[in-house]
Amino acid sequence: MKTEHPGAVTEGGSTPGGRFSNNFDFLRFAAAAMIVFAHAYALRLGYVGIGMYDPVILVAQAGLAALLVTSGYLIAMSWESTASPLRFAWKRFLRVIPALVVAILVTLFVIGPLLTSLPGEEYFAALFSPAAFFTAPYFEDGSVIGLFQGNPWTYVNGSLWTIPVEVMMYGVVAAIGIAGLLHRGGAIAALAVVNILAWMYWFDDPRMAKVRFTLYFLAGAFLYLHRHRIAYRPVVAGALLLLLGLSAMTPYVTVAGVIAIPYLTIYAAHIPIPFLSTFGRPGDFSYGIYIYHYPVQQALIQVTANALLLPALFGLSFAVTFALAFLSWHAVEKPALAAKSLGTDDLRRRLRLPSLPESLTAWWIARK
Repeated sequence: MKTEHPGAVTEGGSTPGGRFSNNFDFLRFAAAAMIVFAHAYALRLGYVGIGMYDPVILVAQAGLAALLVTSGYLIAMSWESTASPLRFAWKRFLRVIPALVVAILVTLFVIGPLLTSLPGEEYFAALFSPAAFFTAPYFEDGSVIGLFQGNPWTYVNGSLWTIPVEVMMYGVVAAIGIAGLLHRGGAIAALAVVNILAWMYWFDDPRMAKVRFTLYFLAGAFLYLHRHRIAYRPVVAGALLLLLGLSAMTPYVTVAGVIAIPYLTIYAAHIPIPFLSTFGRPGDFSYGIYIYHYPVQQALIQVTANALLLPALFGLSFAVTFALAFLSWHAVEKPALAAKSLGTDDLRRRLRLPSLPESLTAWWIARK
């Protein structure tokens, strides 16, 4: 059951020795595929006429929720098994940032120059302008660089909004862990209550109601920290699935999702299915799929003048995205993760950080 690799759309579920004992890799891959399909649907239509409770959009939200549950679960595990805050931060950096930086560079310096509506020199001038600096990192508005402006929806890479949210939650886990409160149920519960109150306030606001997704991360962390007290039973999973089904056509499906999806995700992650438990052996491609699929779909929509039907757009975009994710894993992510084994002293030297006083080091070990 134990895994070395944390992260929602980031790391795999293999054990340090190479044996696979859970289905996290498969679940993340499936969740990423669900999001690819839903975005193909939404980008092709431009979100016009798509309601908050459209079944396909709910599928994407369920996929993202599952990714964040696994993130909370595995990040809490990573914190517990990591020797120091510095090493924890280093591992998170290696898993998220190198591949993300490469994906951004591919988008801006390969896809951008090929598909922009601006002349070449104007594109690069706009790319390095102050306006682009404040809009490009989250890729919601491509108008500054003339990208995808003729598409039904003009975002460049709308999926990336979750990355800073997830990184923020890594910091939350670290802060609670450093304070010695991670194993005290009140800390996670208190954060969840604050989150629920904020969600209730913004419940009818489609954008701000996204605050609920951090609840999934917190729920995943809670399920890991209390794993010895929680029984995963088919009858409970069946009841929660029934709850989701009955709520699907109501305004409270998102509430049912927060209640049901965390338990169902971790339950599914540990069902003993041999093929699924070895799914990630060739590599963990879910993160690459997540960070590349959106601009790939936008590029295909622009090049084909949005003439592809949904099955064709999904299939072609998934094939192209999977190829990029394969390259990302083998050329960027896997080599970056090889550096996670550096010792704490090595990290301090490479990052030019001062050594911690012996008293502080002893205090940290005692809290662990």
